[in-house]
Amino acid sequence: MKRAILTVLCCALLLANAGTAVADPVFDQDMASRYLQSAKSGDDEAQFYLGALYSAGVGVPRSDEEAYRWFSRAADQGHAHAMLILAGLYAIGRGVEKDNIKAYKWAYVVNGASRVDEYRNGARQLIGVLETKMSRDDINYARVEASRWRATPSGRPAQSAAPPAPPPVAPPPQAASAASPPPAPATAQPPAKTGSNEPSSGKKSDIDSLLDQVPSGLRKRFGF
Repeated sequence: MKRAILTVLCCALLLANAGTAVADPVFDQDMASRYLQSAKSGDDEAQFYLGALYSAGVGVPRSDEEAYRWFSRAADQGHAHAMLILAGLYAIGRGVEKDNIKAYKWAYVVNGASRVDEYRNGARQLIGVLETKMSRDDINYARVEASRWRATPSGRPAQSAAPPAPPPVAPPPQAASAASPPPAPATAQPPAKTGSNEPSSGKKSDIDSLLDQVPSGLRKRFGF
């Protein structure tokens, strides 16, 4: 079970370390303001990191609901890391009502679309956990919903057609599950766009991979 949710749980460890850091309110607020402006303009990377700031309460009041909202907007645009975090939020009901079907849907999309090994592995592990909590009808319905999803630059839920998928079934009652908290905060400047929503993947552990996404200055400040 620990291995199954390692990718998303390590983000919680980063947040726990962040709570012991020496605060710099002026820097934090400026950082959050910069991300907010870019996020409002539709930048999915800024939306992702703004969600992380709300989750940690860095530069903005801590709010699981706001964190969910910005992770969701980034995920709607096809940001793979945000999709994986969103799957975890739905699985545990953090900032949004618990929903195994939506958690499975987002994890299934990541597993099928992401080019980053760590994200695909994390998605498969979360899918494995969810499948122990869901009926076959739940799973089939979630897969149909995943097959219908398409990224939209505006951040609005996509409605485009999809490749053939298992036949749809009526939405069943949701089941309880366990998964992941969200990630650690980022730097004052949104990362430059590179044509991909995903960082390059290496042969590192899931924890090392996620730690590499936290800038060195912030690592020193948070003590990891």
